[in-house]
Amino acid sequence: MDRTLAYTRSNRTSWNTIAPARPSQPPEFFRRGGSTLDDFEADLLPELNGKRMLHLACANGGDSISWAFRGASVTGVDISDVAIESASTLARETGADVRFLAADMYEIPAELRDFDVIYASWGVVCWLPDLDRWAQIIVDRLRSGGTFLLGEHHPIWEVLGVRPDGVQVTVDYFGRGQPTEQAYDQAKRPTGSIPETHFDAFVWPVSDVVMSLMRAGLQVEEFFEAPAPEMYEGLADAAKRVPAIYVIKARKD
Repeated sequence: MDRTLAYTRSNRTSWNTIAPARPSQPPEFFRRGGSTLDDFEADLLPELNGKRMLHLACANGGDSISWAFRGASVTGVDISDVAIESASTLARETGADVRFLAADMYEIPAELRDFDVIYASWGVVCWLPDLDRWAQIIVDRLRSGGTFLLGEHHPIWEVLGVRPDGVQVTVDYFGRGQPTEQAYDQAKRPTGSIPETHFDAFVWPVSDVVMSLMRAGLQVEEFFEAPAPEMYEGLADAAKRVPAIYVIKARKD
């Protein structure tokens, strides 16, 4: 087994363990028009009727179902078998046009290709041992003219820890392929985990993410960073002056 898959398969065990503690909204939330997407995400993909979407790291399926109710035909992929079982049940109960599949992002089945849109968000990049390999998978699965949309926690948020005595740099912003267990701050760890839950995570500079997508052949159309003060509890007004999220929209020619 190669090093990349050794990391992801080890993490899969922990994802399956905590999946029951990560439920989605109930079916009636979606049937009544509710969405788990941020408004700006929907604005970046306004025309989805008849489009095929691949959602990477779909977790409990809430975002996938939200996209389906906006018109997309969605395939959601996640490494956790337990999360996929829950997502599949939710899809049946909502009637959403979504198919869910348990698979490692680095081992997506060959038949999953020629998508109009590939989407990933909010806790994906930090689980990637190999950025370039991931970016190439995205390009290989998009059709010509297709779009990739990533909404992600900013690595500055991963790095900075707010303590009673001030802000500390807790891990290396330039850590890249060196794993960290993120034991420094429970808020940076997956919902449902406890300090004893083992995860190998990775901090990648935003520039590395952008360049990996460009090297793979994608053309970046949108890129922005933004604050999210609620993610920096304890910083008060200063939380508005540091980045918390970033978004990349790119096209395959």
